[in-house]
Amino acid sequence: MKKENIFSKAIMSGVYVTFVAVVYLFTLNATGSKLIGGLLFSFALLIIVGRDYYLYTGKIGYLLPYKEGSLKMILQTLLGNIIGIAVTGGLILIANGTNITDIALEQVELKFNNKLWHETLILAFFCGILMFTAVDGYKKIDDKIIRVLIVILSVVIFLLAGFEHSIANFAYLVLAKKFSFKIFIYLIGMLLGNALGAITFNLIHNKFEQDTKSSI
Repeated sequence: MKKENIFSKAIMSGVYVTFVAVVYLFTLNATGSKLIGGLLFSFALLIIVGRDYYLYTGKIGYLLPYKEGSLKMILQTLLGNIIGIAVTGGLILIANGTNITDIALEQVELKFNNKLWHETLILAFFCGILMFTAVDGYKKIDDKIIRVLIVILSVVIFLLAGFEHSIANFAYLVLAKKFSFKIFIYLIGMLLGNALGAITFNLIHNKFEQDTKSSI
């Protein structure tokens, strides 16, 4: 795939993640229900997998086994996601800055100031597993209903469980207009945790597939 296609598709993912981050925050604030918010949040991932857009948490699991160009693709994806979120979030702040910023600050406080670094890493690891499960399941499961349910339920589960999604959390940071060195370090930990979870389960699934082929 051409570089510009990866980058533009990554930007589109950032746009959709920002949309659902806003909806999730307003829904959580109005209803207190992570379940309702999670169901609405899954809209973004369904669009992303359905249109083959590039999202860091959906692509990082395929970094290993390594193929030529994989690392470059991941970096392009991450940069595109960040730009998509920054631009979309900035426009939303211009239109509705005060309301969304106050709500987003509560979420940022919860995720970046009330957890130790190793807790954040573990929670991000589990989120990486679920995101790989969603994306890989959508690609490889033939039944259309089941693969859509896997995507929806993976999103709902990670939100209900409080697992850390690095890209969604970046959207909260933009909307909250909050950043610091500590937040940067924690965000790196979330990116790493998401990667470890997704890569680990991709390698496990590859081993299962190889064992199945060798036994035939």
